[in-house]
Amino acid sequence: MESVLLPSEIDFFVEALHPQRMKNLGTEQWLEWHNRIQKLNQEALVEAASLKEEHVKEALISFGKVYVLIHEAILINIWKHKVLPKLLQLEPAPECTFIAYSILYHEGVCVSLLELFMYHSSACEALGDSAIDLLDYVTGTISQLLNVLPKDQPDHKETSEDELCRQRTNLSFEIGIRGLSILRYLVENMDRLSISVCSRIYTTHDIPVLLTEILIGKPWFCDGKQYINGKWMNWDGEQLCQAEAQVWLALRHVLLDPECPKYYPITENRRRQLVKLIPLMTPNILDQLSPLMELKHWLCRVSCMEEYATPAKPILLEPILEIKERILQDCGARWKKIAENQVSNVFSTNRDALQQAARKLSEAYNTDLIEKFEAKSTNACAHCRKSAIQRCSNCKKTWYCSRSCQMAQWQEHKENCFI
Repeated sequence: MESVLLPSEIDFFVEALHPQRMKNLGTEQWLEWHNRIQKLNQEALVEAASLKEEHVKEALISFGKVYVLIHEAILINIWKHKVLPKLLQLEPAPECTFIAYSILYHEGVCVSLLELFMYHSSACEALGDSAIDLLDYVTGTISQLLNVLPKDQPDHKETSEDELCRQRTNLSFEIGIRGLSILRYLVENMDRLSISVCSRIYTTHDIPVLLTEILIGKPWFCDGKQYINGKWMNWDGEQLCQAEAQVWLALRHVLLDPECPKYYPITENRRRQLVKLIPLMTPNILDQLSPLMELKHWLCRVSCMEEYATPAKPILLEPILEIKERILQDCGARWKKIAENQVSNVFSTNRDALQQAARKLSEAYNTDLIEKFEAKSTNACAHCRKSAIQRCSNCKKTWYCSRSCQMAQWQEHKENCFI
């Protein structure tokens, strides 16, 4: 698969990254900025899919620009909740909404790039103080999965406002699903994060209970279909989707971590919530995610507890969400004023300006590359050819749908696995 950017272009784009301001969203300068982030995201996808040297990841670490991606995601998240409603009040029936959609989509691009970046354990060390902001952000996006359902395009013609709201809802759902992966990578690398971040995982956000509610709600299932790689696909009744696997693995790590008892006393309320997981751990799920056996044993012990210890918590200073606070201070709660200044750009009716913006966005959204990824979006099990979400932990090239399939194909696979 051909690269989107040359190494020199990657370095130039990453080095030039800097936090944007709320008032600049939708401007011509911002569209150019959005194009660069989109191209970096596409290049990172190519590098990950092709098992090439991940130049984008290395550049983000070398230039210390990871916090910019977090800043951008938080900025757009605030914009869509504070400014967009004001814009729709000023212009209830906008003629053109693709600039507004591009702003919403920008959050998804940043989260996608963060998801690829966070796959590597070295990424957590590069987060620094921004890890607290990232944790707070992804927890919020994941919580939305409990009450946000993606919407299909209606058969009848919808208004431009309804269309934009539908797009916002669908993007929020996609971002929440990606947030599950980011959260898993965070909790699996807690030893590389500050004590404040670890404390917030257990106390402020109560991640175990949140993930329990997500598993009970199963937002990745709808009308007999399963959400896989950004699409709703028919479910065979057995296949475990990647989103659910991420939640189970994150939950296993956060509860079985040796530091858990220091921060997370098992109260009666928590016990009642956590034991709801036991019926969900079916033989089918345990077969596909064998590490969950340890978690099931732990939950069974918790279910039999009669006394609830409350160990002393370490004394910690409450950290400040620096990125979010800086954005809010810069805006000064002047949401209506910001909307009034943006309405001419976000809902522009200037044909020449719209055509120029469309050309820029068309250049950034490489449709040929998207088609190639869609063609390879589903990995097939090397043994039974069903859809697979797990791959060999050694060679990381061969995919399997379950542990039994991996064991059945081992004699054939082992010859190539250790080459």
